[in-house]
Amino acid sequence: MRLVKWSAVVALSALTLAGCVSTGQVGTPTPATTTAGSKTSATPAPSERPKDIKLDGLDPCKALSANDQKQLGTVVTQPDQSDVVEGVKSPACTFLTGPGASKVYSYAVHLVTGKGIDYWNSSGNLDIAEKKVAGFPAKQVTFKGTSSVDCSVAVDVADGQHVFVQFLPIGRDTTQDVMCQNAAKGAELALATLQTLK
Repeated sequence: MRLVKWSAVVALSALTLAGCVSTGQVGTPTPATTTAGSKTSATPAPSERPKDIKLDGLDPCKALSANDQKQLGTVVTQPDQSDVVEGVKSPACTFLTGPGASKVYSYAVHLVTGKGIDYWNSSGNLDIAEKKVAGFPAKQVTFKGTSSVDCSVAVDVADGQHVFVQFLPIGRDTTQDVMCQNAAKGAELALATLQTLK
């Protein structure tokens, strides 16, 4: 499989979405904005996270250990900068299956230090579901009106910081439930490994 950058993977997700979305909305997951252009947001509730995991200066390509990658079936890492949170550049890394894999997919890990998990409070073109990942408050993020594109999990790790993990299958033979289970598993492994990097 030809290696692709994260931006190309996102583009592929958007192209796939264009063929199956029923609402007509495509593109990067984006919370709603007000008429003035600023994102609507509510005052975040006090965090219930079991501890803080500060992401400053951490390498997202070390967020999944060799053993983590073996569990997930990925063998290739590609570092990048992402704008999964609008207006904030975040270090990211895409973990991909290798050449000859029976199923082709990727996990993208974004270490967001410019916005907290409350960024995802407004739904926009997204469906948001409250979750827990390894005891940390989290939000499951999917595009509205789709069932075969991708699934992401945003995990509250510190004030103004969150880990965003996306599972992206290449092809349409993976159900939404499985995609979300995979995203949550990737996030759980990343949380455990990130705590060892300090």
